[in-house]
Amino acid sequence: MTNSTRPDVPPWLYKLFTGHQYPYVRRQAKFAKPRTAEGDRPEPNQDEIREKFWEIYPHCTTKMLQEIKTGMIVAFKELGGYEAGTYQEFVDNPDAFLSREYGKKKIKVNFYDGDNFVCTINFKVAGWASHDDD
Repeated sequence: MTNSTRPDVPPWLYKLFTGHQYPYVRRQAKFAKPRTAEGDRPEPNQDEIREKFWEIYPHCTTKMLQEIKTGMIVAFKELGGYEAGTYQEFVDNPDAFLSREYGKKKIKVNFYDGDNFVCTINFKVAGWASHDDD
């Protein structure tokens, strides 16, 4: 995939996928490298991580989940999901998209590569301040 066919990806999304908090993309880039004579795989460089991101991201699906707190328990209710390539509007303006689609809520967005969890991010949407707002 060339740069000209790649969708715009804001810095927050790229960092979410490639940062140290969620190692899925970094780990996939590392395991794509051959083992050294010592049997280890070297850590990937930024270019290798970027290439692996562009292999994985275009195929990722999402799940939108509402955080619901009952006493000391936090549970999640699935609000919806999006197939790969169908959530660019969310990527471009997550708060406006989530507010319009789901209203005032605390929303967790999970990204998946097939059945594999990649990363997650939380949003307090439309002025959400506490679970008492629900």
